[in-house]
Amino acid sequence: MAGVDPGPAPLTRALAARKDAIVAGWLARTLESYPERTRRFLVQEPDAFRNPVGHAFREALPALVDELLGAMDAARLEGLLDGIVRIRAVQDFTAGQAVGFVFLLKKVIRAELEGGIQQPPRGDGLAAVEGRIDELALLAFDLFMRCRERVYEIKANAAGRRTSLLDRMQAGRP
Repeated sequence: MAGVDPGPAPLTRALAARKDAIVAGWLARTLESYPERTRRFLVQEPDAFRNPVGHAFREALPALVDELLGAMDAARLEGLLDGIVRIRAVQDFTAGQAVGFVFLLKKVIRAELEGGIQQPPRGDGLAAVEGRIDELALLAFDLFMRCRERVYEIKANAAGRRTSLLDRMQAGRP
């Protein structure tokens, strides 16, 4: 990722101090994309094996906020986003819905700025933070497209194997 400055130090420090609230708000808004029953399960089930989706969000979102306010290491970001995007790529989401959770972070940060933080500089600093969120969204979209391409490739290969098997069966060969 580009080494874009996350914004003025007071803004970055203020957001870092509210990290837990930001992550909680981001998780809550993200889980709103799931049906109510599923959402309750994702929130309440702590076991990573029984609830890999909830676990992926609980593990990745805090680290993504850290990266957003810090170095924006591309390899680390890709690894963090990959787990979430892979899950959402095989669920019944459009591309926009699957990666839209990244943009929800803007709303959460704005709400925190308006509600809980004592007037840090907002202009250019907020624009820089939102620019970084846009970078996260673009990376998430690239990952989503790779995942979907792989899913379609697997489906095409399976269809090819079925067709080949049917051809052999009709020809009387094993």
